[in-house]
Amino acid sequence: MPNYTNSAQAALLRENSQVFFWDNEAVAASSLSIAFQLARVNRTFYPWGISFEVIFSGNPGAFEVDIMAANNDEAANFVQIGNITVTNNATSGAYVGRWDMPINMWPRYIAGYLKTLTNSGVKTTLQVTR
Repeated sequence: MPNYTNSAQAALLRENSQVFFWDNEAVAASSLSIAFQLARVNRTFYPWGISFEVIFSGNPGAFEVDIMAANNDEAANFVQIGNITVTNNATSGAYVGRWDMPINMWPRYIAGYLKTLTNSGVKTTLQVTR
């Protein structure tokens, strides 16, 4: 997937869906991913939370993936609401980290930001499941 380019490009992320910010790609540090717009849940309760999972093709070394949110689809409006800084250290054959968005957060747009990555030779996948 391309990095964030301009506003009004965010695809809609519906409940019970999964999309990729990056899909096994070489991503440079300081990169903001494409954005997705969260469809509003039409209920008095929020049945599905949102989880973010980063998967590296090898040992990433020290890294930080920030989960970003905004109410307007403008790159300058995204602010950090969470981050992933550790993985399972390949106990399952892959370097995987995770962050679950609390159900009391209601941003309109979400994106990923690869803030730092020591081993730039690894490929990065960042997916969101709703």
